[in-house]
Amino acid sequence: MIQNGTVLQVSDNSGAKTAQCINQSGRSWGIGDIITVAIKAAAVRGKVAAGSVQKAVIVETRKEFQRRDGSVVKFHQNSCVLVNAKAQPLGTRVLGFATHELRARQLMKVLSLATRVI
Repeated sequence: MIQNGTVLQVSDNSGAKTAQCINQSGRSWGIGDIITVAIKAAAVRGKVAAGSVQKAVIVETRKEFQRRDGSVVKFHQNSCVLVNAKAQPLGTRVLGFATHELRARQLMKVLSLATRVI
């Protein structure tokens, strides 16, 4: 689960490398949730700059979660994909994994750009 202050890897080609969760409500978030992040490290010529505030969709978490069929899914890192206000990805590629749980949240564009869907 992701909470305030968690550092996430950015899994798209928008130029950001790491982001920190800065949402202000007192709960934790899981895969498919849209959160507010501060970009901590970014490429020099990317679409986003370090220090900017963006929206992001969580696509991988280290905390395992159980699906309805009983299977358990766990990833080796916490990662996100940067999106705009309409939940459209800022990058043109999504590197790494995406899960079917994004489909239930109507994030089809993120799923279609992902290289691997679990």
